[in-house]
Amino acid sequence: MVNFYCRFLPSAAAVLRPLTDVLRGKKQPKLEWSPAMQSAFTKIKEMSSAAVELAHPYPRATLVLACDASDSHLGGVSQQRDGRGALRPLGFFSAKLDSTQVRYSTFDQELLACYLASVTSTGVWRGDRSAC
Repeated sequence: MVNFYCRFLPSAAAVLRPLTDVLRGKKQPKLEWSPAMQSAFTKIKEMSSAAVELAHPYPRATLVLACDASDSHLGGVSQQRDGRGALRPLGFFSAKLDSTQVRYSTFDQELLACYLASVTSTGVWRGDRSAC
């Protein structure tokens, strides 16, 4: 369920990091459930139940794409201006940087965030839920 809805949860990749880190790398004979993993699991459940209400795309609305990058994650939100000029979210993007991307310059990480958020945001218009 989280994979399906993660585009609508701001900073989902950062919250899920303890869970995604344990699933990457060497196979472990036994998975040890840590307090950090429990916290991430609880937090993502809370985020899912209190997700921001998304706006329906309006073809004539002004679109805004806000992106950001940190040392380990990328994020973005596609928004549109409503009739009062307020920004309403259409969808969110969040991703963890891989081992090569963490070595990118700040400019390149920000540019990557813009690129991936814009490519992912087009899925909102097509109804494509596979890009997350």
